[in-house]
Amino acid sequence: MNKFELSPAFIIGHEKIDSDHVELINILNEMIDGFVAEDLEYCQKKWQQFCVSLEQHFIDETEIMDDFGYIPLDHDDDHEQDHQKILISVAAMAKKFSTLDDWEIGLFEVRNDLLTFILKHDLKFAEYLITIGYNNARR
Repeated sequence: MNKFELSPAFIIGHEKIDSDHVELINILNEMIDGFVAEDLEYCQKKWQQFCVSLEQHFIDETEIMDDFGYIPLDHDDDHEQDHQKILISVAAMAKKFSTLDDWEIGLFEVRNDLLTFILKHDLKFAEYLITIGYNNARR
């Protein structure tokens, strides 16, 4: 199984948010190591760490966005509500992972659905940072 990578296209341009994303990817990659080693207990431990880190990331990210006065232009875009949906989804995934086959399916689900959704959603904030002149890294 290939490891996760944080594409430069998904760099938000805020040091804390970007470092959190790197940390989350690293935890998932450690989980892949556990999967390859066929260590279910290690996978579960890493998933638990991922869930805790993701929840803290969402708290920090919301605070950062508020500090910058970020209000999504699309009023249907409720970033905090989406965070809660993701956390519920992540908690539900953990209950489904009891075999190596489950972990393999779950890691693909994380790669294809969850991370893509999270990072694409954050790109709106990256564009906002550019607009206000904060984010020079993405120009």
